Amino acid sequence: MQARLSDKVQIQPAYLGKATIHVDAGLNRDVVRILLENDGNVGISAITGLDMGEKIGVMYHMRTDGLIVTVRTEVPKENPQIASITDLIPGANFHEREVADLFGIVFQGHPNPARLVLPDDWPANLYPLRKDAKLEEVTANVENCASCSAQHEPVQLQPQSEGKLVNIVVGPQHPALLEPEKFQIKVDGETVNDVEPRIGYVHRGVEKASEQRTYLQDVYLVERICGICNSCHAACFVETVEKIMSVEVPARAKYIRTIILELNRLHSHLLLLGHAGLEIGYETLFQYMWRDREPIMDLTEMLTGNRVISSAMTVGGVRRDLSETDVPKIKTRLEALMKKMDFYQKLYDSEPSFRMRTRKVGVLSKEDALRLCVVGPVARASGVNMDVRKDDPYEAYGEIPFKVITRTEGDTFARLQVRLDEITESINIIDYAVDHLPSGPYRIKVPRVVTAGEAVNRVEAPRGELFYYVKSNGTAYPERVKVRTPTFANIPAFIKTAIGGSIADVPANFVSLDPCFSCTDR
Repeated sequence: MQARLSDKVQIQPAYLGKATIHVDAGLNRDVVRILLENDGNVGISAITGLDMGEKIGVMYHMRTDGLIVTVRTEVPKENPQIASITDLIPGANFHEREVADLFGIVFQGHPNPARLVLPDDWPANLYPLRKDAKLEEVTANVENCASCSAQHEPVQLQPQSEGKLVNIVVGPQHPALLEPEKFQIKVDGETVNDVEPRIGYVHRGVEKASEQRTYLQDVYLVERICGICNSCHAACFVETVEKIMSVEVPARAKYIRTIILELNRLHSHLLLLGHAGLEIGYETLFQYMWRDREPIMDLTEMLTGNRVISSAMTVGGVRRDLSETDVPKIKTRLEALMKKMDFYQKLYDSEPSFRMRTRKVGVLSKEDALRLCVVGPVARASGVNMDVRKDDPYEAYGEIPFKVITRTEGDTFARLQVRLDEITESINIIDYAVDHLPSGPYRIKVPRVVTAGEAVNRVEAPRGELFYYVKSNGTAYPERVKVRTPTFANIPAFIKTAIGGSIADVPANFVSLDPCFSCTDR
């Protein structure tokens, strides 16, 4: 690689367990192209913007063979421009648009550089994640911003016809989705012709807020990104900080974290499978699944003291130990759930209305899954054998035997079936962790001030790969916290699979992605 790109490329092999490639801004596409030529399964996990004073850093976090390779470059803060890589990796589309919104970088050649997360009336030239952004002036600027509407035309809120095409607007408010997001679906008769998503309606500025809070406060902040996969956010954050500090967590803490994370996966999958029944009009399935989710929530409360936001993770371990008296309760309730899995499997295989609404609906090929860089059950249902727990083991996953569930159909049924089969694997993982729980401390004391440094980290959340980047400046407050959530990576898959399908199949197709807009908006 150095021979082909001369001395303008600097390869730093040790980036806290990951590889880093430093390049001039004009060579970002060349390095990405070479990575793709060397491995056809290369995908993009995230693009991180970083205010460096006179310049803005741009980091392309590429996943390949279980390794995160970070391609780093810099652009001037005045008139920042860099070439888009969306033609090389279509999955970079949303990532580039988000960095453009939050840092003001222009990605030249991007097919749709419209705003993605900021409101249409957000003031021009005010980029919230820059250090010099005067956010206290936002209200006044919005009220007096005459240039906003000129630069960013507001999206039509009412359905508009375009010849034979009819524009159906789903959201921002929706009877099934508690979180407001909008999808403009253009249909020709009953056939979907185009989909334009608009996210950001519940954007809370968590990344910006994390810079003004201590690392301890940020543990509580990031787990509130999502009430469903809160433990995954907390675990990914504290693991990243532990990498920067070179902290080795006790073995007992790793096993307890694994148990909590798998309970998180169980309740999330059961919630989604029940909600899928609701979306296709099968309310009995919804009631069954949510009934069987309750004991899992009870176990989470028993182990952590909290039912929803568990607050179990901390830098250096976990907050509470697992009691010996908890073990039989865990095993009894998981055994009861395992006995019901045969019933659910028969229901999936034999219930005709369920099969009709999900089979061959929203098909995503393996090739498209790789091009769009989708993650989690969505990718595995299309034959992509990708699971962070296996590819880049963390906590106790490297010591616990389990199978990565994949299917090849790539349709709505396959995406739901993968989650159903993963419930069995999660039960087995927890059983193994409980039976092999090491003795010793469940946490260690760590300094409140984090040493200067940076690290990337990822975990396999219920919806797929969850990515964090944390940069420390040697104080009690982080310099930068970047979060890329699974739904953010998976929305392009819905756009791809919905086009050409029936408008009646949109709910079943969409719910099979297990969308979480609270996570996506952050």
